[in-house]
Amino acid sequence: MKRVLLVPSDHGGGRGHVARCLYLAKTMRAAGLETALVLENKHFQQGINAGLPTYLLNTRRERFLRWQLKKPHRPRVEMMSPPQNSPVFLAFDGLAYQIPRDGYVSPGIVKYRFRQMEKIVNRFKPDVLIGDTHFLTFLLGRKYNLPVVQITRLAGYPPKPNFFWWLRKKPKFLKPDALAPFEPLLDQLAVQDVEKVEDLLRGDVYLVPASRDVEPIRDKEHKVVFSGPLAELSSTRQKIPFFDAQNEIPRIYVTIGGGAGRFSEQQFFEAILRIFDRTDFKVLVTTGRRLPAKLFQGKSANVVFTDWVDGLSAIQQSDLVIQHGGYGSTMEILLSGKPSIVIPFHSEQEGNGRRLKKLGVGDLLLPYEDETLYDLKFRWPYGEYAMKAAARLHLKPEMLFPMIDMIYDQQVYERLGKVQRKLQKLQETFDPWNLLNMV
Repeated sequence: MKRVLLVPSDHGGGRGHVARCLYLAKTMRAAGLETALVLENKHFQQGINAGLPTYLLNTRRERFLRWQLKKPHRPRVEMMSPPQNSPVFLAFDGLAYQIPRDGYVSPGIVKYRFRQMEKIVNRFKPDVLIGDTHFLTFLLGRKYNLPVVQITRLAGYPPKPNFFWWLRKKPKFLKPDALAPFEPLLDQLAVQDVEKVEDLLRGDVYLVPASRDVEPIRDKEHKVVFSGPLAELSSTRQKIPFFDAQNEIPRIYVTIGGGAGRFSEQQFFEAILRIFDRTDFKVLVTTGRRLPAKLFQGKSANVVFTDWVDGLSAIQQSDLVIQHGGYGSTMEILLSGKPSIVIPFHSEQEGNGRRLKKLGVGDLLLPYEDETLYDLKFRWPYGEYAMKAAARLHLKPEMLFPMIDMIYDQQVYERLGKVQRKLQKLQETFDPWNLLNMV
């Protein structure tokens, strides 16, 4: 029996990466493969609850490694000249920014995590590794001469990443020197062909959890498999009483996701309340427990706030979803055949919204005025880097309501139906054995 070890990224919220790998592990186990997961502290219990062998990559102990003999004695990431107000949008270019975000701030941290991964490989003895944006999976494959499948998408596709795919002239950013913490490990493993961060995510096969329409990767030189969403649509879902009344009032579900969400949540929720109060819409807003729903509850008869709701249930029972543009949510919305409006907090989410708009199944509303973005600068052990940020939230009814009219456009649902059917077919015909036979 082939043994497969799945290694999802557990950072930036991690919900999407972990959920995909949980689904894939269950699918592979049902096909007769032996699977196990590597999860960090935050999501470790999810693997246990799913009944899957789960190994802990313990990043909490890294606090003992936060001090080192050479300067900087305490490697960390810090914001230079923090803004007075939390930004409402962050612009960045590519996966290099994920290295400091994910805590790879020194060679000691990199090697500490890699040693844990080595122990897990020696215990589980996998035949194949599957990574989902985890920067050590490829190196682990090199160390143990194991084939690697990488879950990927166009924005970070290792052979040819295309982050700002909608722009002819790419903006220039001061990126972090993101490979620097990995250089001692790369030297130790004699890996000399890593030139950019995305090279740390290379694999023998690339698994794209979408269709070619959603992720237009065209590459004849490398093995690419489109699996459809690695997500389950269960028939038994939570009933949403607020959406249950039989009437003609459109039902709108608003979610900002549970991952790397916006910093200005209160401004956003207050704007949604102000825009939709006393309108002909029934609006259900989940705060995702990022703020207590009671702060906004009871201020409107037609806008209801809740700390948590089963997201897929709310999607399926709504007429329109206003979302942040996270990949997991976007795939659930497309599989459910629902139109959506993306109000993103950062560039990667903006890209998902632009894809929905290009497909004619959704729209995009940037949450700031057409202003010059300011530089948000950071310092870490390998110098300075910067993102661009917007300071003021700009959401008005006249911007949003024309987009909502898509729920009355039959052509939108025809296009949604085509995308939905392609995704469902890929999902239904996906064969884990065929995937592994390609490595």
